[in-house]
Amino acid sequence: MGISPTTNRLGPFEVISAIQKYIRRGMEAEAFELACEMIETSKPFTSWLLNRLQVISHEDIGLANPDLIILVATCCQQADRLYKPDKTGPVKMIVGTMIRAMCRSPKSREGDHFMGIAMKHKRQRVAPTIQEWTHDHHSHQGRKLGRGMEYFREVSTQLIPDPQQHDRYEELFYEELNLKFDRPTESESDIAEPTAKPNRLF
Repeated sequence: MGISPTTNRLGPFEVISAIQKYIRRGMEAEAFELACEMIETSKPFTSWLLNRLQVISHEDIGLANPDLIILVATCCQQADRLYKPDKTGPVKMIVGTMIRAMCRSPKSREGDHFMGIAMKHKRQRVAPTIQEWTHDHHSHQGRKLGRGMEYFREVSTQLIPDPQQHDRYEELFYEELNLKFDRPTESESDIAEPTAKPNRLF
């Protein structure tokens, strides 16, 4: 048994697909007209619409306008909460805000392409590769290689792009770690030399 058509006998898959295409091209009125078709049909079709709008905010906009993702998520929550089958005006108002914002927003398809690259291992049925330099004292392989805090500080914590501000606490942090693990305890100080640094911290 197939999915029922919309209130005006349109195929819902075709409606949802057209809404996304219209949003990509900034066609506000056309996208909104079809969105109202979904809202007027039923609550499940409205939920379908809201779910797709959230996906579109990532698939066709994403990092080009991260604030819009938050707007869409908030609006979808409001629309879902306020839906009434005999009074759809508030939901249409909220959906209209989303559609206008999405149509006018900077756009990017990078997110969809990025996901496709990450899926290549599934298509090829091979395991992802873990690059050798990622092994430090937090992993079994890194401990086997004898990589301690110096490697962690110089390699594992490298940030790209570089931070815009100087980290005023970094030196204090590592100085404190050295003191913590180099200084003998009160009970050890009378009977033994300071112990060597452990290979694993944290």
